[in-house]
Amino acid sequence: MKKLLVCLLAGALLTVTVITAEAAKQIAFGKGKSFASVSGKVQGSNDVDYVLRASAGQTMTVDLKASKSAAYFNVLPPGSTGEAIFVGSSEGNHFKAALPGDGDYTIRVYLMGGAKDSDKPVTYTLKVSVPNTTKPVSTGKANSETAVAEKACLAAVAKKVGVSASKLKVLDVKSAEAGIGVNIQVPDAIAPWSCLSDKKGHVQGASFTGSEGDR
Repeated sequence: MKKLLVCLLAGALLTVTVITAEAAKQIAFGKGKSFASVSGKVQGSNDVDYVLRASAGQTMTVDLKASKSAAYFNVLPPGSTGEAIFVGSSEGNHFKAALPGDGDYTIRVYLMGGAKDSDKPVTYTLKVSVPNTTKPVSTGKANSETAVAEKACLAAVAKKVGVSASKLKVLDVKSAEAGIGVNIQVPDAIAPWSCLSDKKGHVQGASFTGSEGDR
């Protein structure tokens, strides 16, 4: 009788494992499109993963809308074992940044607090976009209108991280009324640095776009 109970319990545990071990879902854009919207349900401690292939320098945007405010998402870079370049529970439900490398990025939807403990399903919609075109500028011939700002930002980030500016890479450059925004990749960093400068090279600020512990 004891052997029968042990077998039944083992079978039940295996059944639970099969149900909760949900494979990651692939996000694919339609032909000629760079935007996708997916909906689903997340319950208890069962995270839901979405995988999207992208390239370094592309800008990814992710927005989450859920039926309960305790639903969040993280963005994990290629090869991550749990480290995230964006943590929704502390940074909100909107992510936009230049990607640090090529490969498969994981968008992980999860619950926290009472919503997680209640074990009741929460519905959500994820909107994801990754434009097909990028405008990398660090090819050795920088745009003359932004060259001074790029050089100043490279120097500012190099000083903060203690790495030679020659080892840094400009991912993209964007001009706006506030100044010239420069995204810079630091070797081994899982997220880029963001820097703002004017055309004369006066840097207004440089900061890491990922979690503080992942620099």
